[in-house]
Amino acid sequence: MATVLQEINKIFQSQKDRLRNADEPHMMRPKNKRKPLKGVARLLYLEGKAKLSKAEAVANSGLGLAFTKVTMQLEKKKE
Repeated sequence: MATVLQEINKIFQSQKDRLRNADEPHMMRPKNKRKPLKGVARLLYLEGKAKLSKAEAVANSGLGLAFTKVTMQLEKKKE
């Protein structure tokens, strides 16, 4: 039973670490002087589709949009 609890804690800790790294990358490695991730780069990193160091580059290339889901909102016709 202890291993199941440890695995659950590991998953939540990993998610906390990803959020902290995306919001405050300077805390991870102060020498790199990275800025917080925004937009598509943040989505790609939080979903695990890109590493922190490559998230901006992937988001700025055409591949960044290919990895994200596009949500379309249909407008209701007014009668």
